[in-house]
Amino acid sequence: MVKPAIESKHHSVLLAAIRQPATLVNYSNAQWELLLRVARRGKLLGYLAAQLELDKLLDKIPLRAANLLRSSLIQARKQQQVVSWELNRLLWALNNQNIPLIVLKGMAYQLLDLPNAAGRIFADLDLLVAKEDLEQIESALLKKGWQHHALTDYDEHYYRKWSHEIPALLHPERGVEVDIHHTLSSPLGKLKIDALSFRAAAIRTKEAGVYTLNPVDLLLHCAINLFQNNELADDLRHLLDFNEMLLFFSEKQSFFQQKLVRRANQLKLSRPLFYSLYFSRLLLHSPVSDQLEKKLKYQPNWLVLGMMHYCVPLALLPQHPEHSSKRATFARLLLYLRSHWLRMPLYRLLPHLVYKSYLVIFPNKPIPRGQNG
Repeated sequence: MVKPAIESKHHSVLLAAIRQPATLVNYSNAQWELLLRVARRGKLLGYLAAQLELDKLLDKIPLRAANLLRSSLIQARKQQQVVSWELNRLLWALNNQNIPLIVLKGMAYQLLDLPNAAGRIFADLDLLVAKEDLEQIESALLKKGWQHHALTDYDEHYYRKWSHEIPALLHPERGVEVDIHHTLSSPLGKLKIDALSFRAAAIRTKEAGVYTLNPVDLLLHCAINLFQNNELADDLRHLLDFNEMLLFFSEKQSFFQQKLVRRANQLKLSRPLFYSLYFSRLLLHSPVSDQLEKKLKYQPNWLVLGMMHYCVPLALLPQHPEHSSKRATFARLLLYLRSHWLRMPLYRLLPHLVYKSYLVIFPNKPIPRGQNG
């Protein structure tokens, strides 16, 4: 595999820490100073702290760094408790309504006690439900005190007609955002998601009425979220999620990787899985064989892969805290445009970008209802 075009000093310091946490005991004070600032940008302090705690290395690094990392770990665990309590309150609000809830992302990793949950910082509660249950859930939560953010008419229309989720709900006493999805990516997007297939294969948790995606679908959703829904800027932690879950389940389940490839091909989700495997090996030195990618049906051609090979590392990896990179800025712009191109057809995308540009220029003048398409 061709090495990424980057690997400047701050990237090397971060990636070495992730690939081989044991090397951190030999870091100089200057390397620690740079590492902590870059990791904070990537929301990876809790992750590093959890890795060092697991390897019993926190007492072998400089005291100041150890104290900061311990503090980050406490903060991450507290945030996880807060989101867990929000799930508890939501179940209380939906009591006796018999609506299955599939918990996604960070809260799902926590419920399943996956290795990537340790130290992971997340602030939202993401749920997948049947589309026909959306109105009932939203109505119940609004009656119990949850509220929507103030939205423009355009944004309200966008969510209700074109998005894979309703506008976020938030209880003013707790401040945890609840994102309720009816599918896993934009219904207008080029990637067509069969949400029913994901819901039908979900697995029960210990909590009545609460489910998570099964292990294979957890990986696929992580890949979809990263390479279809997100704009990739500072998203290295999501690639870490993917790689750690892949290694964990590959060890726990026989033929897991073969099942993953088969499911991706069956659901026509092999492109985001391809990128997740490719960049896990490129950036994280994942031991997964490149033969796995070759079994996927929908692979990028050499031109697209070359563009992604150049741009994705520049976007995923945090920028230097003092010296921004023009190359990274340009790569992030290209990937921002790519993400919108994937999510919306051109006849929707162009008016959408024009409207967003209008709001940047005139932030206090939203277009009135009826004039925004």
